Amino acid sequence: MDTLVQVLNQDDSSDCDGKFGIVVPPLYQKDERLREQCRLDLEREIKRGQDGSRMPKLVLSSILGNWSYDRKIVHLQSGKHEHVSGTVKYSKYWTRDSDEDGETSSPAYVDNPVLYREDGVYEFSPTQKFDVFREYEYEVKDDALEIYFVEGGKRAHMFLSLKFVPTVEEEGGQWVKATSDHLCIKDLYSATFRVRLYGLSASEIIIKYRVKGPAKDYESTTILTPVAAVS
Repeated sequence: MDTLVQVLNQDDSSDCDGKFGIVVPPLYQKDERLREQCRLDLEREIKRGQDGSRMPKLVLSSILGNWSYDRKIVHLQSGKHEHVSGTVKYSKYWTRDSDEDGETSSPAYVDNPVLYREDGVYEFSPTQKFDVFREYEYEVKDDALEIYFVEGGKRAHMFLSLKFVPTVEEEGGQWVKATSDHLCIKDLYSATFRVRLYGLSASEIIIKYRVKGPAKDYESTTILTPVAAVS
């Protein structure tokens, strides 16, 4: 008989046969209704951990920090190649809250949403180069990681809604993948995001877009690698 059952002076229960792999005291109480509710809650949380529902929050926390990026754009009709490179920063917002007396508290970071800021150089041709930047907001909502355009420093409409699932596990980490489509007037953006997780940190991000419309037909592939912190 389970030693916890002996301490609590309970009868052994088939519901507490170790299927969860951990000792959960609420499962050993006399109230059958509460015991059953606890069992259902545990099963629901285990299922969420297995079906990818927890993945968006994990991905968002793993990508925080500074990255370098390299983007190749291939126009499929003409065969023209363009190149963009630079830096990306995923950063938390911070806010100051006022207490009951109207005093402003010290700044506090907000986990959700996260600001994506990209700065780089667009090589349109060997003789034409432009400084470029763009911003997005990444926010976890339910079981999806949503990406919003930022225009004029403010959030605009949603761009993509990503639901990550584990794919292959290889030396150096576990890859997770999400796909999503965005229709911009007559142009369809088909996106694939892949993130390689090494523990709780991301070690590589690959973002691909297939864009097709009346005046557009190209593929864009962006590879991001983390920038080591300077001590």
